[in-house]
Amino acid sequence: MKTPAQTAHAIPFRVAVVGAGPSGCYAAQALRKGQPDIEIAVFDSLPTPFGLVRYGIAPDHQGAKAVSRQFERVFGQPGVEFVGNVSIGIDIGFESLLENFHAVVLATGLGADRQLDIDLDPDARVVGAGDLVRLLNSDPDARLRHRRAGLESLGAEVVILGTGNVAVDVARLLSKSDLDFIASDVDDDALRAVAPSPVRTIHILGRCQSHLAKWDASMVKELAQVVGVQVSVDGTPLLREPAMPPRTTVNVRFQQVPTSIRRHDGRIRVTTHRTGDSDLVDQLDADTVITALGFDSSSAQLAQFAGLEASNVFRVGGPATGRLGNLAENRKLAADTAKGVLAFLRGQEPQHRPGLDGLRGRLPASTVSFQAWQRIDDVEIRRARPDRCRTKFTTRDGLLAAAAGSDALPSIPLATTGPPATQEK
Repeated sequence: MKTPAQTAHAIPFRVAVVGAGPSGCYAAQALRKGQPDIEIAVFDSLPTPFGLVRYGIAPDHQGAKAVSRQFERVFGQPGVEFVGNVSIGIDIGFESLLENFHAVVLATGLGADRQLDIDLDPDARVVGAGDLVRLLNSDPDARLRHRRAGLESLGAEVVILGTGNVAVDVARLLSKSDLDFIASDVDDDALRAVAPSPVRTIHILGRCQSHLAKWDASMVKELAQVVGVQVSVDGTPLLREPAMPPRTTVNVRFQQVPTSIRRHDGRIRVTTHRTGDSDLVDQLDADTVITALGFDSSSAQLAQFAGLEASNVFRVGGPATGRLGNLAENRKLAADTAKGVLAFLRGQEPQHRPGLDGLRGRLPASTVSFQAWQRIDDVEIRRARPDRCRTKFTTRDGLLAAAAGSDALPSIPLATTGPPATQEK
């Protein structure tokens, strides 16, 4: 008599992954490694795969973005399909996934910046760091891109709340000159709108003591080595003071607990007190406050899946931990999740599930396959502006037109020279 594992060779396991960001892609990669004949459909509401690799890693960190090449190899395998521009719960019901797949992995990430729980003037200019990085990465759904008032300059002086890597990313992006973005995929139009010139003064405020900061020391060192930038920590220069006056001064101050953010004389006043001493109050005026406090695990993006508890539903990344880890953490968590999925599947009596074939008739006409994504990828690289590795589309319409191979693409000239396409693919 055949065991379930032996019978599985006649009835292939079919798994749906919701979310094509790093956690979802790592999960698909680990599932295929553990069971090479498993069939996987990776769904994403965006027309493009790779999630935060494409839209969350800073655009001047192309080395980190290169992990997408690993994921491309996964999608290039028979039996692994990318199903882009499809929203689970809207275009396809979640129950349909359970009917057509043996298991479902939720890897939707965390999309919303964590909100401040302090006295906050609703008219004060407060911007989420995640929103800003997605804007500069050409995310078509970036909240800042769709503001009714349009994009506005952040001003000459900004305050960043938080001492994690995202805070350092933002400080670095806002302090760089155009030459510092060579070979990046930064959205030049968005950068010129929010920072027409490098920001003059950046204050980074953290609640903790300096040795407890969550950022990587290498990230702070990279910021301090940007030409024209001087970084000081609690008043002490991080590196030797430059011979010429700095273009941008970054002041890092620890043990600062924000208590209110109010408009004051046309600017923004941030009031803080020292950690453990509420009587030691300080005030700092700036043009914009940027919050880099992590991401919201109770956002609407996750709420639709909050009550889904079944033996064949698994979570990975943000939906599992409530936080966005780095790529190494995501890879390990995805590998652990994949082991759990495979153990569950191999312990079941195999039943036929049609997988993606059972849904094809209900998919929107605008669904983007991996082959269609490759068309987008090719056009973005070919139309790269001078000194950029690619120029991304900033609208869904542009992405879908490129996916369809349409001639009616936004009019940015295709590049004839510049970095070779192999720099990012």
